[in-house]
Amino acid sequence: MKFLRIATMALLALLILWWAWSKAGRVDDSPLPSDTPAVPITVSSFGRADSADGNIIGMQPFLTAKNYANEAGFYRELAIYMTEAKQKGLLSDKTIVVFPEYIGSWLVAANEKTRVYDPSLSMTDALTLQVSSNLLQFIPAYLKSKSADKTKEAIFRMKQPEIGRIYQSVFSRLAREYGVTIVAGSAVLASPGISADGKIETGSGKLYNTSAVFAADGKVQSPLIRKIFPITDEQGFTCAADTAQSPVFSTPAGRLAVLVCADSWFPAAYQNLNDKADVIAIPSLGGVDSIWTASWNGYSGFPPPADVDTTGDYHHITEGDAWAKYAMARRAPAVGIHHGMNVFFTGKLWDMHPEGRVLILENDSLHVSSPAVQQGRITNLWFTRNK
Repeated sequence: MKFLRIATMALLALLILWWAWSKAGRVDDSPLPSDTPAVPITVSSFGRADSADGNIIGMQPFLTAKNYANEAGFYRELAIYMTEAKQKGLLSDKTIVVFPEYIGSWLVAANEKTRVYDPSLSMTDALTLQVSSNLLQFIPAYLKSKSADKTKEAIFRMKQPEIGRIYQSVFSRLAREYGVTIVAGSAVLASPGISADGKIETGSGKLYNTSAVFAADGKVQSPLIRKIFPITDEQGFTCAADTAQSPVFSTPAGRLAVLVCADSWFPAAYQNLNDKADVIAIPSLGGVDSIWTASWNGYSGFPPPADVDTTGDYHHITEGDAWAKYAMARRAPAVGIHHGMNVFFTGKLWDMHPEGRVLILENDSLHVSSPAVQQGRITNLWFTRNK
């Protein structure tokens, strides 16, 4: 009995020490100071500025882990780019701003210990530290996880309330303050929906890579867009959505269609867009630019559509060539959409260094930007809708 009492007291002491450690050194409500010089922001435009129909902007903020420490830091960084676009005369009530895929997902790291945002850490090390300091939340989420990657699923599950709240708060505020329509990239959300009072709500169901559109009054628009064709890396923790969704939104700039990244490669994702949209927005993630220029390995996670030349193109053309041949530039005009923007992520998130490009569809012609290496970028397209 004495040994049991001593063991119990020792365990209790360890739990108290762990609890104290887990709470110590967490970020407060102030943005973390940057540990790198401000990167340049380049601005470029396509199309005729005298068009009265509107414009679509690909917004590529150069983001680091510290920008995700809290809501204030996340908002501040995105607002820098919105202000730059405003000062350049690019924003009006007929502007659609498109942010990259997964821009909201990294809010999974919000409100953690300051050490989590150390740029010298690998992403694995940062997430390991996050898990170890949130064991009471992580363990139940892990036990409920059913996907192949239970750890990644559990991390996203335990942070759902924060991800959803900050994601909506920041993009709603930006849309309202700058008076534009915003395609808010995407975030990993559990059984996402919109409540009766207009809030993005999450539940305990499956995880989906989800995009939201915010009107100029800050209200989230229905429906939320769920990724239909998650690639192999995503299938370990997110689920495929139904092709029946119809992601078309009425905006002052016309009818807007939204597809998430790889969905733009599949005819099935366009089946409900035929002659229903004027412009298309596609948020994407991507990686280092060497992937863009490397040999294309083919479709990831799903069989290729019937019109793909697997024999002639797999391992024979580059990844960039494949995006031009089989994604927005080919698929959108086939359903009557002649203008659009495909926007890739850029930044330095721990040891992940995406160097995003931008694909611009202008009257069925495709423009491809250079990679965004150590810079932020704003890419604008003035367009004229077909009457």
